Amino acid sequence: MRGLLRALLVLWGAFTLVFVIFSTVPDPARQLAGQQASEQTVAAIRAKHGLDQSVTTRYVRALAALSPIGMRREATTQIGGESATSWGLRAPSLGTSWVSERPVVDVLLEALPGTAILAAVSMVLALLLGLPTGLLAAIRPGSWWDRVVVGGSVLGMSAPSFFVALAVGYVGAVRCYDWTGLPLTGSWIEVDWQNGPRIAWANLILPAITLGMRPWAVLAQLMRGAATDVLEQPHIKTARAFGATNREIVYRHVLRNALNPVLTSASGWMASMLAGAVFVEFVFGWRGLGYTLFDALEQNDLPIVMGGVLFISAMFVMIQAFTDGAYRWLDPRAR
Repeated sequence: MRGLLRALLVLWGAFTLVFVIFSTVPDPARQLAGQQASEQTVAAIRAKHGLDQSVTTRYVRALAALSPIGMRREATTQIGGESATSWGLRAPSLGTSWVSERPVVDVLLEALPGTAILAAVSMVLALLLGLPTGLLAAIRPGSWWDRVVVGGSVLGMSAPSFFVALAVGYVGAVRCYDWTGLPLTGSWIEVDWQNGPRIAWANLILPAITLGMRPWAVLAQLMRGAATDVLEQPHIKTARAFGATNREIVYRHVLRNALNPVLTSASGWMASMLAGAVFVEFVFGWRGLGYTLFDALEQNDLPIVMGGVLFISAMFVMIQAFTDGAYRWLDPRAR
């Protein structure tokens, strides 16, 4: 119950913060209509989207639309009759897009698979590279490999995402195109006029490397530090004294105990990928949630932006709940 209340507070705080930020936008109706539009057109847009109401009224109405309990319409079976309204359970609403006039939920669900694929592949790539490199650096402290991992992870954590995206795109798709054959831009679905739509896995390689570079650096550092701490514990020395091999020590003692902080960090980076993929998707033309939010910002489509932020916050809460369960399974002391 406490976890559910905390999750609801996080979602409410994210919604309130985004609403306050976008409430300071000067006259969104004028920006939607254009600078040459008449005052009658601008006034009609304000009335259509409720922008002629006070900020408090718009906030209460938007918050009420997110509630699963409220007024709902019930279709009548009588010919020519009107639909009745009653209190009960209903599906929460994120509103309607100001530009396409489509439900925000439909727009976000349409873009979610692209970001989910990109984030999942990037995280798997970071895990497959970060865990072994960090563990090997902890087993061989002071070696050349340890220095390479430490230096590379520091560089990966400090490099800005936009710089990494431009550098990876330039090297992988421009300078080395004859060797890699990878395109600079492209979405996860391409339309073949003969065979229909297909998944373009080649377009995923460069954005996945870019998005997974910083999580790899963090995971490698965490794995190295956690494994080093475990290797210095007294029970490891006791296991060595009883003749345990390095393989047994790593798999039976080091790996599972060192995964606890790594798992917590991995969950946080998985959630942050959903929010941090905006620039990566824009650079590589990967049509996902980040690309949709960037496009909505350019078009002043505030319902899409607010719904996207709330959607990402909900994903973060769900990932954190899953991480707590996995953490308790790995470490019985947390139960």
